[in-house]
Amino acid sequence: MNKWIMLIDPASIAILLCPILVICYGSYRSYKFNLEHHLMIIDNNDVPSSYLLIFPLLGSISLILFFYYLDNMYSFLIFIVFITSIFSVTFVLYPIVQYFLPKFKIHDTSKRVKILDEDVTITLSVLVAFCLSAALTLFWYYSNHYMFVNILSVCSGITALSFMRLNNLKGLTFLLWIFLIYDVFWVFYSSFFFGESVMEKVAIRVLDKFYLPMLITFPKFFGNGFSSLGNGDFVLPGIFMCQLYFLDKYYNFDTSGNSSEYQSLPQTIRSSANGNSLNNNNNNFNNKIKVWFKNLGYFKISIIGYASGLIISLFVVLITESGQPALLYLVPTVTLPVLITAIKRGQLSIIFKSIPKPKQENDINDHNHGFNKINNNSVDNNNINVNYD
Repeated sequence: MNKWIMLIDPASIAILLCPILVICYGSYRSYKFNLEHHLMIIDNNDVPSSYLLIFPLLGSISLILFFYYLDNMYSFLIFIVFITSIFSVTFVLYPIVQYFLPKFKIHDTSKRVKILDEDVTITLSVLVAFCLSAALTLFWYYSNHYMFVNILSVCSGITALSFMRLNNLKGLTFLLWIFLIYDVFWVFYSSFFFGESVMEKVAIRVLDKFYLPMLITFPKFFGNGFSSLGNGDFVLPGIFMCQLYFLDKYYNFDTSGNSSEYQSLPQTIRSSANGNSLNNNNNNFNNKIKVWFKNLGYFKISIIGYASGLIISLFVVLITESGQPALLYLVPTVTLPVLITAIKRGQLSIIFKSIPKPKQENDINDHNHGFNKINNNSVDNNNINVNYD
């Protein structure tokens, strides 16, 4: 069978679409969660980049421990994954359950209980979401089916994007490139020190024992085996992209198709861009594309870059017929277009700053889950309106 048929294999398409959907929905949930809990305005821009090295360092220590002592640590690993999976699925299902309970004429009652000397309010929607989460996690544990693995992995990714937020794009850029080096070393060069690829060996040994919800995986339609993508390959870029989502919202960067420059174009140009074909409108359409891209938000640019990186990695896997560290392709395609665009627009210094704290607490509108206009708070040099509607 021709190996290039894998480009249109449903498993390959699913591997392309699934992480993008997780990042998009995870960024939206992170945005809502941070606004509701006033975490949006936390300023951690002063965290030295050197402190971020602790994350790949901890990852390296964990890999070495699993490489040598996986058999001894496996039960503990299963326990940790089990508990975190219940929490992650509960977090994702809670708003869904909360939405559907009134549809069935069920009132979302609440009760205050004392846990560790703290008063905690438990609602019916949280309790239902928790029970469903426990059931899904038990199904995964006893069936070891890839679909339950995918459900838990997706929920873990969405939860990670909501809680693991760093209001510092410069630090996130540094962190992503460090993890690229980390990924490449442990896949390709660790064999020079440990006799074999530590990353590949640990992955093979873990999957031989059990399908842990640390990846998304789909069976190949044209051929044998599975197409897989590790959670880190969408969570790590996703944290970077999530900050871009916040920046687009705060500074109103994303005005593609709705900008004053676009609206000032002649009607014939806008009509042709919307698909109403006219004779000899190629130049008009090109102008519309240029204006659209000029006003495209950084989050959308990163999504395009992420999809491009996944496609490139798929091509490399087919050419080399071996697994690849996805971050090797995702980090450049996600970060470089964003940075180049910001430099071209003269906004690099702006996006590298943390999102500033509003001058007054009442500038945050919790009811509408968004920022109102923040008076007298704009970027003068770039004439950017600060708006969160």
